[in-house]
Amino acid sequence: MDQETARQRWHQEHVASWLQLIATLRSEGWEAHLTCAAAPVQVEGSLPNGERFYFRARHSEVSLGIGGHDPADIPEWEETESRTEASWLPAAEGETTIRRLAFRYAQQSNPTQ
Repeated sequence: MDQETARQRWHQEHVASWLQLIATLRSEGWEAHLTCAAAPVQVEGSLPNGERFYFRARHSEVSLGIGGHDPADIPEWEETESRTEASWLPAAEGETTIRRLAFRYAQQSNPTQ
């Protein structure tokens, strides 16, 4: 297999894994859309509680913004983590990160839970 074919196969698998994650989130009540699969990875939509979110992985940062008129621009809540080569974040790492940050948001928003 030549290098170009290998790159194309990797990209197809990368996108497919993100689309599978989107399907999983939707089955759990999220409204999620993959708007870009790499450089940056972007997912946006609504949490199960209806609040809008924007997830982005670019350069060396991964962030989740929630709430506000446009969570991609000025979210009411945002948390950022450092990550090597975030622009090409695999879906498995993305899932762990999205869930961890959404959990932090839920804890900070409802400290009694």
